[in-house]
Amino acid sequence: MTLCMKWKTAMEFGDQLKQWRSHRHLSQLDLALEAGISARHLSFLETGRARPSEGMIIRICETLELPFKIRNELFTAAGFAPRYLSAEREGIAGLPPLIRDTLQMILARHAPWPAVAFDADHNILAANAGFMGLADALGIRIAPGMNILALVLEQGPVRAAIANWPEVALLFLKRARNEARLYGPSELAKRIATNEAEFAELLRGDESERNPPPVITVQLRLGELVTSWITTLTAFGSAQEVLTEGIFIEQYFPADDATRAIADSAGR
Repeated sequence: MTLCMKWKTAMEFGDQLKQWRSHRHLSQLDLALEAGISARHLSFLETGRARPSEGMIIRICETLELPFKIRNELFTAAGFAPRYLSAEREGIAGLPPLIRDTLQMILARHAPWPAVAFDADHNILAANAGFMGLADALGIRIAPGMNILALVLEQGPVRAAIANWPEVALLFLKRARNEARLYGPSELAKRIATNEAEFAELLRGDESERNPPPVITVQLRLGELVTSWITTLTAFGSAQEVLTEGIFIEQYFPADDATRAIADSAGR
């Protein structure tokens, strides 16, 4: 690697490191003390005056508790090969066969009730027949890559069909904010920033409860009927691999007998 290339990679790593340190609300001294390095060396890493070793990258990433996807990005920025197992972002097709098949099995076995899988940016990876049928009833054609947060928060048929939309929107937004704190600068963070202005007053009045409840109740209009669903969110995958980190499954359960009857009859 030429001197010019080494300088460039050091600068790229330093810029990303500084961005993540700021995202974690740590000063250089705080991070240096927690990582067991000198503040002077950390400053050199951030300004590009020093190039990190692989061991140093691991130590800093563990201290900042960074997602494995971000750790790979930092290794690449520093001129090293990604250290953790990864795959190109090809949606569900890019997952290892065993993981892909397990994910599809979970979705299929939840039918006829709706279930959907999405990534850390809330882009849909796959949905079961129940979710597709619910979307069809709302006049929406679900396709991989559609953003589930946008469907709920932004103007459109889904938002119009949610009878308790202010409550649901706030809970979805808060849940997404918690994910964005982990994943830092991302498409999800940008989408949240776009929508937070509209919900600023609601968010200010709800700061006493930082974390959303483990389940969310959604009242959904289907023609003249109002169905009631309870949704749960499950993180899917191994903590050792970036392949599955940041994949979520949202499952919908009927909240009353009338909704259960509608869902069960739709699956026959």
